[in-house]
Amino acid sequence: MEKKLTSASSGSIHEAVIPYGPKGVEGRLADLLGERRAELHRAALKIVNAENRNLTVFYPSSGPDVMHALAAARATTLHLADKDQHTEGIIKRIGDIGGRIQKLSYSANKSEIDFEWDGKDRKVIFHHIEIDKGNVDKLLAEVGQYDIYFEKKSQGLGSPEIVEKLVGNLKTGGHAILDYEAERHIGFEKEKLDSKYEGANYPYGNGYMRIYRKRRNVAAAAQIIHFNEEFSDVVCTRNGGDSGVDESALRSLGARYEADLVKLKALYDAIPEEEKAGVRADIAKELHENEIDRSLVLNSPQNIQKQIEFLREKRAFSTPEAYELFMERKAQEPTEQQLKEFRNEGNKIFKKVFKDWV
Repeated sequence: MEKKLTSASSGSIHEAVIPYGPKGVEGRLADLLGERRAELHRAALKIVNAENRNLTVFYPSSGPDVMHALAAARATTLHLADKDQHTEGIIKRIGDIGGRIQKLSYSANKSEIDFEWDGKDRKVIFHHIEIDKGNVDKLLAEVGQYDIYFEKKSQGLGSPEIVEKLVGNLKTGGHAILDYEAERHIGFEKEKLDSKYEGANYPYGNGYMRIYRKRRNVAAAAQIIHFNEEFSDVVCTRNGGDSGVDESALRSLGARYEADLVKLKALYDAIPEEEKAGVRADIAKELHENEIDRSLVLNSPQNIQKQIEFLREKRAFSTPEAYELFMERKAQEPTEQQLKEFRNEGNKIFKKVFKDWV
């Protein structure tokens, strides 16, 4: 059903066609989002859409939040999806930033909002749906591939399989704008934002803004899901994340780590040939070339600090007592010799399993 805007409309629609007024686009965004948040989005825009191209965004668990996706990407097509109905809220927010509604269309579980903003005609397609394993494939077939995957305060999307499919539908060369780390995701490369945007003055969603570029497409979703999960676990073990890097941990590394690498290699062998070169480079870098990452070494000062930051982002410290209890853990700084011996032992095992790689 299409709704024409030729006469008096509801209050929310009326608000959505308020003229721009004296303030420009950036001024309105700064007023609504705050100057620092607006500054952060301008930095993101330089990375994902400096040329002001006509891009498509997909934003799951969005609520009515159309402003952040527009501010960060200047997309012309925005697919928003949420289990609750937010069409009226989206219309209001378009009006808040100076957008002019041109047409509204409704169907069973979808609404389309055509509007003009910042000199371009744009469209929001809002999907009223709770994304799950049973409907995600149908939804993505309807949406098609997108240039930007946007996720903010999603509180999780049910399962790694769902997230993998949503990310997998991102075009090669496209970007993911997230509020969590995704370095371990095969095929992603982190874009460089100024380090100040990871400080306390620029909070974003459940943490800080991260931007990743999708370097290549991965065809076999189920295979890469299993590989990513195992790869993350193996990287943790290789960096002393299970038991540290002291003498006891060094003695117990051998058989356990070798078994993990054998399993990882089997998963790597199952990946399509056209994807293997890039994946191989990631494996070699993380498991052979890199120094031990102190922030992953169990109970190192850096590791404990990283855990604190993660738990704060997730609001896990419900009381000051809970925080104090966590802080009673005693940090253990590994020595350079321990790090060197643990890395050398790991590399010996790596060469044994991946014989022709190094």
